[in-house]
Amino acid sequence: MTEKQPQFDRISFRVFLLLVALAAAALLAATDWYVPSLSDRSFWNALVAFTVLGVVSDSSFIPSPRISNAGIGSSVVFVPFLASVLLFPPPWPVVIACLTGLISQLVVRRKTLIRAAFNTAQYMLFVGLGGFVYSRLGGHVGFDKVHVNFLSFASLVVVFFVVNQMAVALAVFLTTDIPLREARTKIAGDSLIYDLVSSTLAIVLAFLYIQFQIVGLAALVLPLFFIRHMYQMNLQVERANRELLELMVKSIEARDPYTSGHSVRVSEYARQIAREMGLTTRQVDQVGTAALLHDVGKIYEEFAPLLRKEGRLSPEERMLMQAHPVRSAELASTIAEFRGKVQTDIRNHHENYDGTGYPDGLVGEDIPIGSRIIMVADTIDAMTTDRPYRKALSLQRTLEELAKHAGRQFDPRLVALVSKSASIRRLLGPQMTTETTSLLSMEVAARSRRSSARTT
Repeated sequence: MTEKQPQFDRISFRVFLLLVALAAAALLAATDWYVPSLSDRSFWNALVAFTVLGVVSDSSFIPSPRISNAGIGSSVVFVPFLASVLLFPPPWPVVIACLTGLISQLVVRRKTLIRAAFNTAQYMLFVGLGGFVYSRLGGHVGFDKVHVNFLSFASLVVVFFVVNQMAVALAVFLTTDIPLREARTKIAGDSLIYDLVSSTLAIVLAFLYIQFQIVGLAALVLPLFFIRHMYQMNLQVERANRELLELMVKSIEARDPYTSGHSVRVSEYARQIAREMGLTTRQVDQVGTAALLHDVGKIYEEFAPLLRKEGRLSPEERMLMQAHPVRSAELASTIAEFRGKVQTDIRNHHENYDGTGYPDGLVGEDIPIGSRIIMVADTIDAMTTDRPYRKALSLQRTLEELAKHAGRQFDPRLVALVSKSASIRRLLGPQMTTETTSLLSMEVAARSRRSSARTT
């Protein structure tokens, strides 16, 4: 299971879109328009040239793997937008942003009307606000020369990125279950240095256009796409790492068709619980990664016969199966990034709150919070999916059983949180339709007997 697609029909998002659009329109209405004569071909040619460059730049969209299924990505359109602020008097940079957004979003990328409207409106807003700050701080505007005032240009860049990233983060927050802080962090990512370095190309672009007109724009196309390539390579590395992890997990689950998708679902539940616990974005990612890899040690051949066994495990086999958290942690630790918190969360995800778990017999708050979260998420998925020995259980019955074992197997705070979580209900979705009279205690209290090879 993955995070649901953004719900752009939510009233809250539509209200936000309306506010952004009204703010953009207010910038246009409040500006004293400078309208050159129709015979001023140099101005109109520049307007067309920067609009075309903006469309080309925005069309080279790079999806981001940091927020799955949210349709978030980046482009280098900010470079021509910044340059337009240096050259065109207000509100023409906003007009360029408007034309660029409408053409690239609706015609080239064929976005839905509501997404195109939002992207276009926020383009207009951050260009307009950035231009306003730039002018107020004494920034030079015009086709006569490029005179860089460091304070005004730096302020322009900061306003650009702050308004852009906050607007998109709010859109993600209003259309998904991702908290605003996490959305903001993931959208910004590690791209700050790239953004600041790339922004200086706007000065070069303005200078080249003043000196060489269209030829000057053409000369900067290659550097623009080099910057785009750097963004793309950075994001591709992130995506490849995530896909490699999921491939490893799928190779384990392929041994047992009844656990197909189990680790991915547990990771999503764990992420959502961690968010609602108020953990930081970094902690949420660490918990999600540990949950994804919590069973990765089962890839070792010693566990294969146990995973394929249909009946109950013998005491010796149960003892061997209880070694899988340690084996999983050891395997995860071969990746330097996972040593420490992720490794520890994996090792201790079978520790019971009352100290009766394994491998270390930790008690209560001594169990890492990530491990406690994975324990609850793992059990939720085990109980709400079909198994060879029973049908999936209803959400209500699952919550009742979690409450029954709170304080013994599970952290009571986590059980209370999950029982009230609308987000967990949305993640579970339509699969929560099956009622059963089976005893849930067979799943929770006796996991180490009949079900340990398939649900943990």
